Amino acid sequence: MKFAFVAATLLSVASAMTIKGQNAANKVISKARLLDQQNGQEEEQDYGEYGFLTQYSLKLISCKAGEVVVNQENGEYEYNAVVVRLCPADSCNDDSGCGSGYGDMVVGLNTFVEAYFEDQRDNMNWGDDFNPDEYTECREYEMENEGDDANNGNNDNGVQYFVGPTCADDGVDIKVGFFSDEMCTVVSETSFEEISNGWSLPFSDGGMVSTECNACLVYNDNYEQELRELCERTYANAGAKCEEKMEYFSYYGQNVAGCEYVQELVPKASASKKGGAVFGWILFVLIVIGVAGYVMWWRNKKATASDGLMN
Repeated sequence: MKFAFVAATLLSVASAMTIKGQNAANKVISKARLLDQQNGQEEEQDYGEYGFLTQYSLKLISCKAGEVVVNQENGEYEYNAVVVRLCPADSCNDDSGCGSGYGDMVVGLNTFVEAYFEDQRDNMNWGDDFNPDEYTECREYEMENEGDDANNGNNDNGVQYFVGPTCADDGVDIKVGFFSDEMCTVVSETSFEEISNGWSLPFSDGGMVSTECNACLVYNDNYEQELRELCERTYANAGAKCEEKMEYFSYYGQNVAGCEYVQELVPKASASKKGGAVFGWILFVLIVIGVAGYVMWWRNKKATASDGLMN
């Protein structure tokens, strides 16, 4: 599927991608907890099979380029994956996420990005000429001809280029990349700027989706609470899940079949931070002991010197 690049709207897209205000309001809503497991099951009837998700917020915690994952809904393979965490709605932090009561899922990158853009469609001020669907999956980029010498003649040599979502360099964020293969796995040696008269791709440095907490219990246009479709689609399409730490889960039970695989993809940042904190405390204690020892040594030295003078 081909599309034409619309330069006029790309510069304004990045500034529009923010849902912080909406998330702040949704967090208040999402703090409503089930009274007990029985009442919770009754609530799930209102929200459907995935009613337990209303107790959580969704947070992107990792992006793995080259990781093959299967979409559980349609059976299709994807060649990049993200790890998404379900954090308890009342304890999800936009920066650090959560450290207890959570579940992790591995989802195809394209699937997650498509669900995210669909979720944000009514909240973004995109221009009429900008179609976000053109960036949610790997698509061929059609270069525009503006004369015989346009684009250095690349249109005449049969070279194909593709644009699609991929992982940013930090291993967490998502960006739009420029590729030479139809799976968007091989980065093009030719830069996008070379064939687009200097224009840049939107989100080429990251920020394509929010890494903040996205509450799964939200208000609709009728001011009624409902389960956020982003959470439902992400959960349903996940290739693997690990729910062993989740307090609320499906009436089918906790899904722990994918825990070993999921944990291999979860970034070690949390463990590193804990290890760093422990090391920091140890270092602090050693410094205190060292200072105390030095003070005692200095006092003893002065006392010995005073005794010598007196004698």
